[in-house]
Amino acid sequence: MAIVFATLLIASMSLAVIPSATVNAHTPPWDLTTFAYINVAPNPVGVGQQASILMWLDKTFDPSISLENDYRFHNYKLTITAPDGSVTTQTFETVTDTTSSQFFAYTPDQVGTYTLDFEFPGQEFNQYSHPPNSNFVNDTYLPSSASTTLVVQEDALPNPITSYPLPQEYWTRPIYGENTDWWAISSNWLGTGAPGFRVWSNAVLDRYPGDAVGPLTPHIMWTKPIQMGGVVGGTISTKEDLNGNTWFEGSAYNQRYANPIIVAGMLIYNPPVSYSGSNSGPTTCVDLQTGEVLWSRSDVPSISFASIYDVEDPQQHGVYPAILYTSNFGHAYDAYTGDFLFDVRNVPGNAGFFGGGAAMALGDQGETLRYVWTNTGSFSNPSYTLGEWNSTLMFNGRGFSSGTGLSPAADLSTVTTTTNVTTTTYVNGSLVTTITPTTEQSRSIDAGDPKRYNWVVDMPGFRSAPNPVGVIPGDIAIYQNGTLPGLATSQFGATSDVPYTYFAVSLLPGHEGQVLWMNSYDAPANNITVLLGGIDPVNRVFFEGYKETMQWTGYDMDTGAKVWGPTPMQTALDYYGNPALPYINGQVAYGKLYSSQLGGILYCYDMANGELLWTFGNGDTSDNSTNAGRYVAYGHYPTFVQAVGNDVIYTVTTEHTVNTPIYKGAMARAINATTGLQIWELSGYTGEFFTMSTAIADGFETWFNGYDNQIYVIGRGPSATTASVSQVGAVGQNVVIQGRVTDISSGTTQTEQAGRFPHGVPVASDASMTDWMGYVYQQKPLPPDFMGVDVTIDVLDANGNYRNIGTATTDASGFYTMSWPADISGDYLVIATFHGTQGYWPSFSETSFNVMEAAATPAPTEAPPASNTDMYVLAAAVAIIVVIIIAAIAIIMLLKKP
Repeated sequence: MAIVFATLLIASMSLAVIPSATVNAHTPPWDLTTFAYINVAPNPVGVGQQASILMWLDKTFDPSISLENDYRFHNYKLTITAPDGSVTTQTFETVTDTTSSQFFAYTPDQVGTYTLDFEFPGQEFNQYSHPPNSNFVNDTYLPSSASTTLVVQEDALPNPITSYPLPQEYWTRPIYGENTDWWAISSNWLGTGAPGFRVWSNAVLDRYPGDAVGPLTPHIMWTKPIQMGGVVGGTISTKEDLNGNTWFEGSAYNQRYANPIIVAGMLIYNPPVSYSGSNSGPTTCVDLQTGEVLWSRSDVPSISFASIYDVEDPQQHGVYPAILYTSNFGHAYDAYTGDFLFDVRNVPGNAGFFGGGAAMALGDQGETLRYVWTNTGSFSNPSYTLGEWNSTLMFNGRGFSSGTGLSPAADLSTVTTTTNVTTTTYVNGSLVTTITPTTEQSRSIDAGDPKRYNWVVDMPGFRSAPNPVGVIPGDIAIYQNGTLPGLATSQFGATSDVPYTYFAVSLLPGHEGQVLWMNSYDAPANNITVLLGGIDPVNRVFFEGYKETMQWTGYDMDTGAKVWGPTPMQTALDYYGNPALPYINGQVAYGKLYSSQLGGILYCYDMANGELLWTFGNGDTSDNSTNAGRYVAYGHYPTFVQAVGNDVIYTVTTEHTVNTPIYKGAMARAINATTGLQIWELSGYTGEFFTMSTAIADGFETWFNGYDNQIYVIGRGPSATTASVSQVGAVGQNVVIQGRVTDISSGTTQTEQAGRFPHGVPVASDASMTDWMGYVYQQKPLPPDFMGVDVTIDVLDANGNYRNIGTATTDASGFYTMSWPADISGDYLVIATFHGTQGYWPSFSETSFNVMEAAATPAPTEAPPASNTDMYVLAAAVAIIVVIIIAAIAIIMLLKKP
């Protein structure tokens, strides 16, 4: 509330009431009249509910007042008189707000009317800190006061809406500003250059940014070819063993889809060009959910990461538009348009793969913090400092200048650079190279300026910059000093078995740079190579890995004492480590350590004690097995952790260099991070090396599939339900209700899918999703055990009764049908509802019909009474028949006589 009121005051207040400082003081001094104001809200308020009190003057203390100085008014006095006469007094010695406003939160405990009195006692300008050359030296601000009342009632006011509920239907960005709780289902993936997204490096992965959200289903939203992919086809060669080979998928050194970045629902990447590696094509930005190209620019180089910065100062609030940076902050571009913004020079402490460099962390407002070691001495006589570099201090003050976008800090300058552009052409069949110098001007920030640091402290006693292990901003940093045992960070390096050192540095405010502890550790036996790990802030444990034995050891961050390990050896093939380096890797998340390598088994350890909690991949059921049978010589499909979010571990099958055609059966998987149970799997092989090809955000996952060289995006997609009625009769006769439930994700409009499914792609149950997506998008056979989804059928009948009349299940064409005997006559409204699954958002449809009254059953009819004539005729006829019968009998008797 204070921020809101202060902002309103800034917008409405004018400094014109204070004469301009054109001279230093004046004679005689001025007595400056002040006007006091007080406001309380809400008013009335319920007893026990908080009210916001705001007091201010019509003037600010001096035109030079700012956040960086202490030129302020003093001794505002607030007196609150309760309904029972009791008095509460609060004096504010210094009014810290630059607008001269003071906020106070008050919770009344009585029903009735409170009186609120605000008094400004007056103030001599020279009495407190002030600019010495101000025009108001020797002047006096005169006292003033203001009063108001607060009505407190027994009935509480309704609680304000903090957010509208999480969505129950398909949603897209932008997220409406009142849906603040939707942060829990939306996220960004900032890229490998951002803190928390480090790739293969020694024994640690950093693919858990903390709040990323991935999918709980393998439902495919869309695919996009990134180059020719899949089986080449005939006429490759006369050599028969090339038949069936596949197009180049990049393998280790020429990844096709590297470092995808997701920010604000936009997926940003660089496609490859021919045989060249990823990031060689134009920077492309597409809608994450649909694949629609938003912009594509050849003048934007490969992007390393996105930066999201929350500006919070008295002039402005909110998250500034995301900025895209090239490696090490080199060039900055607007994420929404790709427009160039500025260059950055002299960024200190670039973080490296093999130790050294700077530890990085994400600050409270999204800034990048780097913990930089600087030798201020010489090589022979070093003297080190440790400083906390803050990326946002590159800009004006602590944020951006109000109203002018990226207004420069004092040193933002126009820099002219000359580059050589090399052009290669063929002239008369000969290769000709032309070098043309070009001159460009750009705005540039010197990021190495000392004022870019939050703090810098002397750290004597080090011959070289220590290697970072991990850091918790404002708390503690762990470093390793000297040479690690064994082969250290190179399989071809010199061996070492001398003791090695870890130490901790305080980052607590006021204690920055204090060495908390420094311990030496004996090298493991048998010349084991020790690898730097990372930290677990949950259990406050840091860890290291052993290369040759594939083991882990944990240490207490606050004391350096060993707390567990080494753990039992992992499977032997983990010796070959990850796709880029022959080292095991561990990913820390949720207080656990996850490790999975070439051996194909995912291990989960408790970081508190090193206990092995579960494994995935070595089970005897299909949902806990990476067994490759005869497809792969390793026994198990190589499995590597690519991303972690929403309590899920996302893995892919990959290796350093794969033969083509790629072996069958590779999978992307999602595994429950707590239980180790598989959530879903989908066919896919992802080529990896130093840069990963996976990102998760907003409930979606993207990766590159080497089987068809396409980008995949999976997640929960939209659906469409139809309903119609046929065979309507009368009451008691069956009404036939039917319709379809189809997938309407953008991928279903792609050429192949639209051609194969002219009536729409049917939805599938979560249990059938893996095989169904293989059938729809990967040209696999129609699954024989397809399971559709349930559709509930409700009616609103002619009597106004809303009731459920049954459930139908869709088939492999998405069709459902149900017969129902209508029980009353009149008009019916039918509602067919698909309630959604993890793979699809819900949808519904309505239709109607009319039932006629049943035809009345005819009453039995009585024969009319016979007339007298009829009676006489009938009697005569009977008499004649009787006479004839008697005569016949008589004749027969005469014939029988002898």
